[in-house]
Amino acid sequence: MKKTNLFWATILCLGALAGFSTTTMLGQLLKDSQVTAQTLPNQEKQTNLAENLKPIPLDNEQATEFLDVRGVGDAGMALTYKQPLSLNQTLPQGGLANFGQRLDALDPTGKSYRGDLSFINWETAVGTRCNSFRGRPSRSSYAFVSHPDNLREAYLRGFNLIGLANNHSWDCNSGENGLYSSVMTAQHMTRLSQEMNANWIWHGVGSQKAVAQVRTMNVKGKQIRVAFASLYMGGACNNITCISDKNAVLRSLRDANADLRILSIHSWNNATQQQLVNAGIEFIRSYNGDVVFGHGPHVWAPVRIVQSNSGKKGVMFESLGNFIHPNLAAKRKDMIGRALFDLETLQLRQVQGIPVNVNAAVAKFDGAPNPASIPANNFSWSAINDPSWQSGTSPSVRGVYTNVK
Repeated sequence: MKKTNLFWATILCLGALAGFSTTTMLGQLLKDSQVTAQTLPNQEKQTNLAENLKPIPLDNEQATEFLDVRGVGDAGMALTYKQPLSLNQTLPQGGLANFGQRLDALDPTGKSYRGDLSFINWETAVGTRCNSFRGRPSRSSYAFVSHPDNLREAYLRGFNLIGLANNHSWDCNSGENGLYSSVMTAQHMTRLSQEMNANWIWHGVGSQKAVAQVRTMNVKGKQIRVAFASLYMGGACNNITCISDKNAVLRSLRDANADLRILSIHSWNNATQQQLVNAGIEFIRSYNGDVVFGHGPHVWAPVRIVQSNSGKKGVMFESLGNFIHPNLAAKRKDMIGRALFDLETLQLRQVQGIPVNVNAAVAKFDGAPNPASIPANNFSWSAINDPSWQSGTSPSVRGVYTNVK
């Protein structure tokens, strides 16, 4: 008490020497103390808002204050070493070889997989014919070419970020007009873009393989400039964005005139999966990255929150697992990854994981794994038990979430 009185007496004496009245000094000190008392609760309030944010509903139209980014893993509509199937042809296991119809069977509303930005890793070449496939059929050799109409179907249902760089980008040595598969794929994607006037971004094949693509998206009335690139951590580099392009791609994403930066990375074995993780961390930490969608192991891998050197946080889905693809066996470790950013500040606010029950070309939510089994690297999931979260979708859709402060 004596020390406190001495402190106040000293302050008042100094004020008097400086020409201030005792009343003025006391008034100012009390004002300053009130400002401090008001500031601390506001800071706590902001922290509590981040911690107490409820699960953002799956229906993107209800996520009015957020930029909604979602992604699925390895997908396609092709049979190994077979000519591309048209949409009205039947798969050996039954059902049409129509990617759009398969999506409708999973979720006729699309609310489970469709965000403002929806990513898919298209793990086949794209074309109407292959005259010479790479390699020969065996238990360890696969080659795929999907009919381009399937990409049209995917786009019409909301997929607008198409990753094309992976270990099946080069599956056809000679396609239409003798074109190599990566060039053939790029030509079809260019044609589809023009025919549909598509507001999508595709990347990973073609002559501009090392340059990130940027497009302005109208998100809930706000113009968001999105930079996107697709990278394969292997050495097949003939018009395919491969490991030797990594540094150029990262620099291109960093230097792009963009508000949000998203990178798709594909691995093909354990060693390149670790390289994928390292590249994803590097992208977010040092190149201003926001989201990494990893894929390749055909099973999910941990989700990781990464803080950049500037303090901003991003999210990496190390592997999303499989999605709809006739030649991919059931592994029961597949998910939809979801990242939600504040629409005004573009700060990452929430991450969600939604498991899917995938068996080749059939995907459903019935019988999907427990969401709590989705691995998390440096945070803990919370179960989503709010019925309003799945409003308008199947009650079988389940998920987990974490808030990002």
